[in-house]
Amino acid sequence: MKEISKRSSLSEIEKYLKKELNIFSSDEQIHNIEVPGEGNMNVVLRVETNKKSFILKQSRPYVNKYPNIKNSEKRIIVEDQFYELIIKSEIQKFFPKKIDFIKKDLILLIEDLGQCRDMSYLYLSKNINLDHFNSLIYILESIHKTKVNSFPSNSSLKELNHEHIFVLPFQKNDFQLDDIQSGLKKLSTYITNDSNINDVAKRIGDMYLKVGNTLLHGDYYPGSWMQKDDNVYIIDPEFSHLGFKEFDLGVMAAHLTMITESEDYLNKIIKAYSENIDKSIFYKVSGIEIIRRIIGLAQLPLDMSLNAKEKLLNIAKKMILS
Repeated sequence: MKEISKRSSLSEIEKYLKKELNIFSSDEQIHNIEVPGEGNMNVVLRVETNKKSFILKQSRPYVNKYPNIKNSEKRIIVEDQFYELIIKSEIQKFFPKKIDFIKKDLILLIEDLGQCRDMSYLYLSKNINLDHFNSLIYILESIHKTKVNSFPSNSSLKELNHEHIFVLPFQKNDFQLDDIQSGLKKLSTYITNDSNINDVAKRIGDMYLKVGNTLLHGDYYPGSWMQKDDNVYIIDPEFSHLGFKEFDLGVMAAHLTMITESEDYLNKIIKAYSENIDKSIFYKVSGIEIIRRIIGLAQLPLDMSLNAKEKLLNIAKKMILS
């Protein structure tokens, strides 16, 4: 497999892409490559020519940000299939367009959305624009309504996600949480010592591992939401799979709850989403996601006191045990 990275020379990348693809004009040359943001899972590069720019993504048999975590490099095929499913959909305009896919080298080329910013700034602003909220609901509901005849199981990424969402945060562990915030480790014991919460996390985790009948984004949180001017875009559907819609909805609700430090968005999401949902599962997923983001390894830029985090953990416990 041909590997492309930020250390590859411009001439090497240009020669390779011109050999594999017919996307360049005769007088077109690559003059710059850069890393557009933090690519957690895959190598991600912005390729700029004298005529255009595009994003190149390539998967490896490990997590790009954490090479010691092994994972199937076939995950990029899932992302490619997701883009293929929505290519003629009305929600295509909310995603970067697929340009091409070099399957043998697991390289996906997609549209460069330009100078967007991911919406992780919401954790600091502690509020979300109503129009943005409505757009996010509309996009998510449209993903869930997408007709799918077949879709990759994405079992390798699901198993990795399962461990970090439903297992590790609920077990006694050696996470150095006090390095993040003094007192956080002690706070975590109120979760890890609660067998009732652990039982629910296991039950919902077992549901997550099963194949469902609804297309999910699989990682629907502010790091996958992009803003450009007043427009909202969605990226990184590499965790997509067929599952239950309450998973995506619960994850979204969890992050809006952490952003606003309020439960208000639970009911707002239920009211805004036009399809019926299982509220009990929705609440439980939301609570589990809050817990794993506060006392798990996948930390967020949360600017809040230990007391505020304790309040959120209590909200999460109530959701899980409801």
